[in-house]
Amino acid sequence: MNEWKRQHPAAIFISFLSNLKQMIITLIAVFIFGQSSQAASPIFYLLFFAAILLFSVGNGFISWWKFHYFLKEDELQIKQGLIFRKNRFIRKDRIQSIDINAKLIQRMFGLVEVRIETAGGGSEPEFRIVALKKQEALAIKKHLLTKYERPTVHATELDEDEGFLAEQGETNSTLNPLNDELKADTANDSVNAEGIEEVEFDEEDTPPDFEWALGSKRLIIAALTSSGVGIAATFIAAIVSQAPQFLPEWLFDQLIGWFIHSSILVLGGMLVSILFAAWLFTLIGTILKYGYFTLTKRENDIHISRGVLEQRQLTLNAKRITAVRIVQTPIRQMFNYVSIYVESAGGGTKEEDLSTILTPLCKRKEIQGILDEIVPEFSFIPEYEGLPKESLRRYMIKLIVPSLIIAGVATYFIPYGWIAFLLPALGGGLGYIQYRSAGISQVEDFLCIKSRVIAKTEVFLPKRRIQDVESSQNVLQKLDNLYTIHVAVLTSMVGKTFSLRHISGEQIERGYLWYSYEQRLREQTKKTSADHEES
Repeated sequence: MNEWKRQHPAAIFISFLSNLKQMIITLIAVFIFGQSSQAASPIFYLLFFAAILLFSVGNGFISWWKFHYFLKEDELQIKQGLIFRKNRFIRKDRIQSIDINAKLIQRMFGLVEVRIETAGGGSEPEFRIVALKKQEALAIKKHLLTKYERPTVHATELDEDEGFLAEQGETNSTLNPLNDELKADTANDSVNAEGIEEVEFDEEDTPPDFEWALGSKRLIIAALTSSGVGIAATFIAAIVSQAPQFLPEWLFDQLIGWFIHSSILVLGGMLVSILFAAWLFTLIGTILKYGYFTLTKRENDIHISRGVLEQRQLTLNAKRITAVRIVQTPIRQMFNYVSIYVESAGGGTKEEDLSTILTPLCKRKEIQGILDEIVPEFSFIPEYEGLPKESLRRYMIKLIVPSLIIAGVATYFIPYGWIAFLLPALGGGLGYIQYRSAGISQVEDFLCIKSRVIAKTEVFLPKRRIQDVESSQNVLQKLDNLYTIHVAVLTSMVGKTFSLRHISGEQIERGYLWYSYEQRLREQTKKTSADHEES
């Protein structure tokens, strides 16, 4: 009996759209440059476009046809590829997180996508099955998160069982764990042919130990105070900059003349319009991204569900969390709102800088209560030590000098460029705020770092999760005996480093002493001696 399975045939269409999305930039470039050249006729480009579509469909069919997966008791096996064959073995004990997504394309077919994050290096830290029925995806997730315990089996019973199996000519491989889970969801505990007791769970029937929902009101506040306006404005400005290629020459000349003779109020109005469009774009994107956000915890498993068009379900293990990060933008700081992120060995998304968002928006006073339920060891309020006064000018000079250069160039080349001399004042003010926001603290076995670029960030780093602590010192820092500390933790396959600039020599020495192995031995010896004296 063949236990290898394929994805849903809709994977062909999904793969086709994915390939088409990657090629669209190339197609646009060919279309634009082709208009200015008479070397080829429109028929050539039509045939070229049709060939790319056929290639995408063929590639999608081959990818679906040659992709198989097999769920065993202790691992997930995958084989794929036509010319270059690839076999993958994903063991349960190497799985860091399992993410179930339902993008708009998958939802059209009633399917979901499964993403599996695994520990260890390699060029492929993430594995995906892009087209599965939801019931089958949940069964895979359930099986891969299942714990196994080997019960004690008496030798006489084992001999009788082996004799019976040999007599019947049966083997363990005739049982497919996935089929068992799909057909027998009512079974709580089962024993397979190897005598392995399978401890199962059902997320829907088991009440969570903790549950938190974002809610409609906070979703709107999160959207209104989102920090993605700058990125959206850059994107809109890039689109506007390409418009002259599609305008008639006479219209383009008139627009340039109007722009040169326009008043500063008109130019300011255009800038405000771009920023408003960017804010509206960010508002809609945030609502679609974090709609229906819920956070639940069952034992050590943290479950996060979110999304309106693209529905995502992420499962993390609380024991694999390596750091907690609290982010507060200037707008949210005015209303005392924050966002909580976690760094974990596996998990995280590129749009969130390889982190996982735990709560998109909550009050600062709620932080300790949420962390106490999700990751209790991170639930504390640190008292930060500020930076030395010599650090202030380092923070301010780094922003003032570039601003002066930009203001000088703008004044020389651009009408009303003298307004740019407001930038040094703004830079100096931002540098002062960065200095006042920075701090460092050691709370028992945690190193806490607070810093600011635009948003204020606090990071809680447990000593046992820190991979490396190092310091650097440039020529200017040597004049004031200042250092920059760098602390690395494991996140996904590459890791992440958190830094704090311009701390004093005494602070860096205390940090090394706190992290050093010899100091830990002395503390353990002192504690042991105190326990002996009390006894």
